[in-house]
Amino acid sequence: MANVIIPAALRDFCAGASKLEVSGATVGEVLRGLDRHCPGFYERVVEDGRLRPDLAFAINGEVYRLALHDTLAPGVEIAIVPALGGG
Repeated sequence: MANVIIPAALRDFCAGASKLEVSGATVGEVLRGLDRHCPGFYERVVEDGRLRPDLAFAINGEVYRLALHDTLAPGVEIAIVPALGGG
């Protein structure tokens, strides 16, 4: 199971929930699990088979470049946050 922190901009898909516990062994499986609870969520975070570049994904507080096939350890916390831009 993964604990996923839902960003404010996507909470409407999840009935306002700020955090959900979802099963899955990979990033893609967890996001598909979220989509079962929050219809339309997957399409908002995945584009053309990849994680959207305007979102950052932190695993247990550390931001990583992730792909849908990347494996996750049981009990991880995933935070999805809008990526910061600028220069």
